[in-house]
Amino acid sequence: MLAFSIVTLCLIAFLQYASSEPCILSTFEDVEEAVKCQQIIVDNLEVPAGQTLKLNLTEGAEVIFRRNISFGFEHWDGPLVTINGTGITVRGDDDSVLDGLGQSYWDGQGGWSNSKPQFFTIEAFGSTFRDIKVINSPKDVVQITNSDNVLFTNWIIDDLAGDPEVAETGKEGHNTDAFDVWNSTNVIISDSVIFNQDDCVALRCGENITVSNLYCHGGHGLSISVGFSNDSIALNTIQNVSFVNSVMDGGRNGIHVKTHVDGGIGNITGVIYKNVTMRAITYNGILIQENYQNKPPSDTLSDVEPKNNIPMRDLVLEDVTGSVGSSATPVEIICADEGCFDWIWSGVHVTGEQENKCNFEPDGYSCSDNSSELVR
Repeated sequence: MLAFSIVTLCLIAFLQYASSEPCILSTFEDVEEAVKCQQIIVDNLEVPAGQTLKLNLTEGAEVIFRRNISFGFEHWDGPLVTINGTGITVRGDDDSVLDGLGQSYWDGQGGWSNSKPQFFTIEAFGSTFRDIKVINSPKDVVQITNSDNVLFTNWIIDDLAGDPEVAETGKEGHNTDAFDVWNSTNVIISDSVIFNQDDCVALRCGENITVSNLYCHGGHGLSISVGFSNDSIALNTIQNVSFVNSVMDGGRNGIHVKTHVDGGIGNITGVIYKNVTMRAITYNGILIQENYQNKPPSDTLSDVEPKNNIPMRDLVLEDVTGSVGSSATPVEIICADEGCFDWIWSGVHVTGEQENKCNFEPDGYSCSDNSSELVR
């Protein structure tokens, strides 16, 4: 009996030791077995063209990216990587990089021409994603969907090779949104560096979202974009959002809040932009519009009347400063009748040579001042 007990204890100890050993994933055919492990090291992995790296993880699992993770070229919608789990940690080693081979896809048209895969689709709960470097994303980088209590921190997203000043004509990146948030709550995106050609962050629907300490180069702004659904109020609602302590360097817009004229009804409530700095913006320093149309980059957008299908309430801007290019508009506000309520702005000082364009003025701010100075 004693001998049986000793054997049993030894077996349990061995199994505990074995289960604590990390699983090395370096061959795509081993993904299905590897995701059963508690710790997975994705090391120098090549993902075949047209395939998704599916990381459907066990509760509490850890994934570590090591060295180069590459993806074969094929025109398809993707995603290149899916991650699902509860209480998980996904991180990159110092030498890790995920390369989407964007130069093989980029044509200046983004999602409006040949199919291009999005990079990550993530659905997680109580989880952390940190220290991850992504380069050359074919299209949008991180789609955070149906998630709660998630942290994204210390990311580097480098699509600089797709910038118009860098890429050949007709080979530019487009629709390379860095972080898109859909139907998620209690999300933090922080301490990250982004070089891209679309929204640095785009919040679509959700609540209790904080974006802080970002450096964004060349994109379309710290954005809220609402109205993708024709029939769901919940999917057209975003509330309790903060963008703080961030720098917008170059690119089309600094701050962009937009509601879609072809969307259903919804709400934008409780949005704060605080301590945001911008420089060398080419179109609009601050653009807030209730007449947004999602069109290809080659289209010339005709002005349409704004709609109040998604009213904006409690929009606060505090200490938003910087400058725009010589042909850019410092501040443009396009509100529908009964579409904008209870906006409070203070310390807003965005300078430029062009006049502001506003059909609505927030409390504490005058659009008639060309220098976009705080009303005193």
